[in-house]
Amino acid sequence: MRNQKYRCCFCGETVISNEMDVTGLIVVSNWDKGVDRQQEQQLFCHMNCLKERLEESVPLYIADLID
Repeated sequence: MRNQKYRCCFCGETVISNEMDVTGLIVVSNWDKGVDRQQEQQLFCHMNCLKERLEESVPLYIADLID
């Protein structure tokens, strides 16, 4: 199996798929509308890049599994 590479949506650096650090974010537009009006996109990032950018009052429970 080849190592797939992803680009971090925050820093622009490569995130290699065989590292524990690959984090996927799913962005859904029109969340409060019907499913037929929603659009989604998956973005990838380093866990640290995500943690650094979140408001400190927002819990990121999954980060505790990696630390």
